[in-house]
Amino acid sequence: MTEEERLEKNTKIREKGKLTREKRKSQICRVYRVKIDSSHLNEAQKTHLNMLFVEAKWLYNNALTFMNDHDINDYDTATHTVNGLDKDKQPVTHELEYLGSQMKQSVIQGIKHSLKGPASLKKHNHTVGSLRYKSEYISINLQQHYVTYRFYDQWHIGIQGFSKPLKIKGANQFWNIPGIEFANAKLLNLPDGYYLAVTTYCDKGGEHKKYKSEIGIDMGIKTTITTSDGQKYNTD
Repeated sequence: MTEEERLEKNTKIREKGKLTREKRKSQICRVYRVKIDSSHLNEAQKTHLNMLFVEAKWLYNNALTFMNDHDINDYDTATHTVNGLDKDKQPVTHELEYLGSQMKQSVIQGIKHSLKGPASLKKHNHTVGSLRYKSEYISINLQQHYVTYRFYDQWHIGIQGFSKPLKIKGANQFWNIPGIEFANAKLLNLPDGYYLAVTTYCDKGGEHKKYKSEIGIDMGIKTTITTSDGQKYNTD
């Protein structure tokens, strides 16, 4: 791609983003949670899901180490290996075999997002702590519908890197809402299983129906996930 083509592509992306943001102003946002049916997962799929979060943790911690001497904006998300420590605190190199390109980018974007809060507080002379290494990673952002995830039907979803759709429960909450649009989703590793928290938009004229199982997700700095029903999941 030439420099001219790259600039033209970036301009189109910015224009598309601006149009989307304007459209979202007249829409209602809802986040719904669907559960991946573990009873229909084979061993390869179970391993794949588990390793996504393990590799995300490796990548996150490696990026924090990188920040000791470098700017996080210079971190190479195309990397296939990261350095870390094993259970005996010995240096080890980890292969990133399961984490897709956009998933890697989302982990680094999460760090950048977390840094914005402390940066703002520092400007107002508040004392803030640094980001801490994680012993587990429980939320992976799937940035684009049809790219990092997609619904095949009400009972199956595809996730980047999986060769076959995964069976889900709970999509009946929103499946028949006219004109619903899917934005990003967060793949969650919670104590009772794997979930997707799916962000949706709907025109105000055809508002979302309200369901008891509807759930909102707030991504904080101290607490990784706070759900609208009051549950908090901390990954520090």
